[in-house]
Amino acid sequence: MNTHTNPRRWPPPPEVAQQLNQDRERFRRCLDYMREHAPGEVEGVYGPDSVTWVLYREPVVLLGGLRAILLQLAHPAVAYGISQNSNFRNDLLGRARRTYTAMYQLTFGGLSEATGAAKRIHSVHSRVYGALPDGPGPRGSGTYRANDPSLLRWVHATLIDTAMLIFDTFVRPLSVEEKRRYYQETLRAAACFGIPPEQVPPTLEAFYEWYNAELAGERLRVGDTALELAGLLFNSPFTQGQFDEVLTAGLLPERWREAYRLPWGPGQRLTWRLLKGSMRRGIHLTPPKLRYVTAWHQAQMRLAMARGERPTLMARLLNTIDSYVDVPFSIRPVAAKARVDKD
Repeated sequence: MNTHTNPRRWPPPPEVAQQLNQDRERFRRCLDYMREHAPGEVEGVYGPDSVTWVLYREPVVLLGGLRAILLQLAHPAVAYGISQNSNFRNDLLGRARRTYTAMYQLTFGGLSEATGAAKRIHSVHSRVYGALPDGPGPRGSGTYRANDPSLLRWVHATLIDTAMLIFDTFVRPLSVEEKRRYYQETLRAAACFGIPPEQVPPTLEAFYEWYNAELAGERLRVGDTALELAGLLFNSPFTQGQFDEVLTAGLLPERWREAYRLPWGPGQRLTWRLLKGSMRRGIHLTPPKLRYVTAWHQAQMRLAMARGERPTLMARLLNTIDSYVDVPFSIRPVAAKARVDKD
C-alpha cells in the first residue's frame, strides 16, 4: 500500500505534489465562482429564497445518508480511500457528526462561515491519497486522491439525487421547476467542494442522463471493501439495525440493493410501505416551524438581525440552548445584539 495521510510523512511524492498543487489552485477558482454567485454575506451560499433551504431545513433529509454513502462506496476509489484514510471504523459517530455539522454550515451559514467550512473540508481531503490495490503492476490500477474532481463529482451527485428523492418520498413531490432550480443551486455546492462548474452537467436533464448512465455502467461495483464498510454502517452505535436496512433498501435502486445483499422479501417490502406512510403522515402532522432543523432557525435569526428585525422566539430559544449545549443539526450560535436581548 502506498497511502500518505499522516502529515509527518510529507512531503508527498513529486507526481502527487503536482496534483495537490493543481487541486489547490482549482479550489481557489471554485471559491471565487461560489462567492460571485452567492446572494450575499448574510444570506450565505444559497439564501432564504433557495430550494436548497427548503430541502435541507427538513431533518428527514438526513435519513438518506446511508443510501448516499452506499452509492458513493460503489465507486472503488471512494471505498478504498475511505477504508484506508478515514477513522470510519473507530469513530463512525464522530465522523458522521462532523460531516453533518459541516453540511449545515455550508448550507445555512453566512458566506464567511460557509467558506471556512469548505476550506476545512478541502484541507482534510488534501491529505487523502494513495495507490489503488486492484489491477496489474506494482502500484495496482492507479492512484486516487480525495480532491480528484471526478471522485468529488460522484459523491456530490449521490447527495443531489438522494436529497430530492427523500423530499419527494416523505415531504411532498417537488415540481420540475423546483428540481431545476435546486440543481442550478448545487453548482455552488459543487464549487464549495472544488468541482469547477464546467466539470458538472449544466442542466438537471443532463445531470440525470449522466448519473443514470453511471448507475447502469461498469465503472461502479460493490467489492469486498464496500461490503465491509456497509456492514460497519449497519452495525454502528446510532443505526437501528433492521429499521435502517429496510429504509435504505427501499430507497436504493434494485441493482445496488442486491449488490449490497440487503434483504428485500415480502416482509421487508411491507415494512417499507408502512414505514413510508407513517413517516409521511407524521411529518405532515408536525407544524413546520417545530420540525425544521436548528441551523435553519439560526439562519433566520441572522437574517432578521441584519434587517434590524426581532428574531422569532423559536430562533432565539434554540440559539440560546445551542450556546450551552451542542444541539443536533445546528451551526455556530448567532451572537445576539444587546438591543435584541433587551427587547
